[in-house]
Amino acid sequence: MRRAIVITLGCWGLAAAVASGQPAVIDPGQGSVSLSSGATAAAELSGITHVGGSTYHAVGDNAAATIWTLSLSIDPATGWIGSAAVTGGIAAPGLGTDSEGIAYRAASGTVFVSDEVASTINEFSLSTGGLVGSVGVPAIYAAANVQSNMGLESLAFGAGGLWTANEEALAPDGPLATTTAGSWVRIQRFDESLTTAGQWGYRTDPITALNPFISAERSGVVDILPWTETELLVLERELGGAVVPQFRSRLYLVDTTSGSDVSALPTIDAGGFTPLAKTLLWERSFGLSNFEGMSYGPVLADGSRSLLLISDNGGGLNQDLYALSVVPEPALGLGGAAAVMATWLIARRRSRLA
Repeated sequence: MRRAIVITLGCWGLAAAVASGQPAVIDPGQGSVSLSSGATAAAELSGITHVGGSTYHAVGDNAAATIWTLSLSIDPATGWIGSAAVTGGIAAPGLGTDSEGIAYRAASGTVFVSDEVASTINEFSLSTGGLVGSVGVPAIYAAANVQSNMGLESLAFGAGGLWTANEEALAPDGPLATTTAGSWVRIQRFDESLTTAGQWGYRTDPITALNPFISAERSGVVDILPWTETELLVLERELGGAVVPQFRSRLYLVDTTSGSDVSALPTIDAGGFTPLAKTLLWERSFGLSNFEGMSYGPVLADGSRSLLLISDNGGGLNQDLYALSVVPEPALGLGGAAAVMATWLIARRRSRLA
């Protein structure tokens, strides 16, 4: 029996979220979907961005100098992924060795790509693959400050401009995540002219448990998406587990107006600022699917927004996609939000009868 599932929000929780305008994340119940690379050799995909229709682009952290092209079909009624494949690639010699995030800018037909090793954000033409510009990343993110390859993992362009964040704490900002405490992350905003326009301190979750079979436990921010000009969806990824190693994905909502700007602080480990408050919207554990990137997809028939996660298959893991949706759309009034709620309730009832 297949059924729609809302993680962390029951019926009345979703109703309250819709009524307040706070987004809710819905899991339509499809589960992980394998992403075929075909003959392209695309691998270790860590970032994904939607450019329109069924076309998406992705980058990997395996030093491939290619911006990959993906074709994904999304059912407008259910939000499920239909076909999914890597169909080709754009040669981009200027890419670094550890491409983690990618973000599309429609006005220029370009994509921004973040490199975790070099601590850079560069801009590439989608027509030629050529390097067309770079973003002035604040000095606090310098490669020398990055601990254990946990630098600029996140990247998004949309409401509010360009957004990025490091995965776990920079050296001046304290230790990496442990089982007793999370790690401090700096979320950075650039306005549409790519000028720095705010930086906020965010605390990741602690690691649930250490595992006797691995030594790479972690808990950090792997991607972000703007929901409004001040609100962000933040994807945290944890690797841990007391018995069996597993990846845990969590989606949080944060509002940058809840925290104070930390741009001028040489360290945020010492306090003296207001960290971002976060609200859990969805979480799930996975065995071999390491979801590191996310992108909005099309608007669905009920007015909600498709949301896609992509997993990195490095080290023999799965190269998968995962479909979610987000309601309500920021532009929906209470009438539109009520319609979304009614549609979801009908779909949920039908799924119980299936």
